[in-house]
Amino acid sequence: MASGELAQDYRTRLTELLGEPMMVDDPLITTAQAAVLLGISPQRVAGLVRAGHLPARSRSHRRLLLSDVVQSGLDQWMSVAEAGAVLGLGQTGVRRLISAGLLTAHGKELPLRRTDVDVLAKLRDGWLTLSTAASALGVDVDEVQRMLRNRHLTHTCDVARPVYRHELATVVAQLRRVSPGEQPYAAR
Repeated sequence: MASGELAQDYRTRLTELLGEPMMVDDPLITTAQAAVLLGISPQRVAGLVRAGHLPARSRSHRRLLLSDVVQSGLDQWMSVAEAGAVLGLGQTGVRRLISAGLLTAHGKELPLRRTDVDVLAKLRDGWLTLSTAASALGVDVDEVQRMLRNRHLTHTCDVARPVYRHELATVVAQLRRVSPGEQPYAAR
C-alpha cells in the first residue's frame, strides 16, 4: 500500500471515528483518537509521546497531527505484554523467547514487530509440549527429553513447546513399522 493510500485509509478511519468529515488536510487529533487509529490504549499513546516516539503538537501533549501518527508506523510494533496476549504467554515467557532468539527486541517502549509475533504464533501452533509428545509416542517425558538431547528430535528453542509436531509424526510412523523388541531411534 502506497503512502498516500495509507494516509487516505487513516483519514477515512478518523472521519468514521469523528462522525463528520475532516475540515483540514492534516488535523490535530487527540491521544484517544490516535489510540483508536493505532489500535492501542490512550495511555499507551501518552507514554509514546512522553518517550518521544510521537511528537505532541500542544503544550498539554494531548494533540497530535494526523500525519505524525500515520508516518510513525507504530501500529506495526507491540509491547512485550501485547505479544504475550497474542502468544498465550506471560511477559516472562515472551522474554524467554527473546532470549532464545525466537523474537528480536528493538528497544524498550515497543520492542517487538507485530509481524514477527504473528509468525511465531503460527509456528508455535505446530510445536508440542513434552507431555503431549510423550503421550503421542506412548513413552514418558524423560524419554522425549532423551530424544531431544540425542537429536532424534530437533529442539524448537522454546522450552514450553520444544517438539516439532511434524517430526513427532515421523517418529510415530517409524514406531509403527518397527517390530517388537527393536529400538527405532537408538544409535542412528
